[in-house]
Order: sequence, then C-alpha cells, then structure tokens
Amino acid sequence: MHELSVVRALLTQLKPYQHREIRRITVEVGAMSCVDGERLQFCFDMVKEEAGLSGAELVIQMVPARAECRHCGRHFTPDKPGDACPCSSHDYTLMSGRQLLLTEIGFG
Repeated sequence: MHELSVVRALLTQLKPYQHREIRRITVEVGAMSCVDGERLQFCFDMVKEEAGLSGAELVIQMVPARAECRHCGRHFTPDKPGDACPCSSHDYTLMSGRQLLLTEIGFG
C-alpha cells in the first residue's frame, strides 16, 4: 500500500505550517498516477491524529487523463495505462493524469 508513503510525504510538506490549525488539505490525484483515492483517504484518516491533524479534512480531486495522439492529432481520455487512441495508435502524449499535487492548505 504505497498510499501510506504518499500520506507520509504529504505530512512532511505540511510541517512548516503545523504551528497553525490546518482544517483542510486539498490534493490533485491523476487517474494515471497509480494512487487509489479511497486508500489515500483511509491512510490519511489512519495517521492524521498522530500527526496533530485530527480536525483536518483531506479533499481529493481526481483528475482524468487527457492525451494527444501523435498519429492523428486527436485529444482523448484513456481509461488506463496502455489504452490506445480511438485511431488504434499507442503513440500519444499524456497531457494530464499523472499528477499528485498538494494544491491547497486551508487554515482554521
């Protein structure tokens, strides 16, 4: 369960702000990032109290994958890694969907 490692890395990013009351943490999780949103939430809930964030809410914004085909130029949404463009080409650039970003910290 690498989501626990992701949560621990997130907590490290929050350390400079822990002198303030953190109420909300917003992260973007790309559909192709190989991070499961439900597991991420579970892991956060499991460790947030010991990290001094018992009142904090984790908001996970799932970002769909977007790709541009180098063969036909079409923009499309692959469902999973390895999916082909509707033109059957596997030669494309993934424009979004791999990100795993801390985008907002809300303070109380």
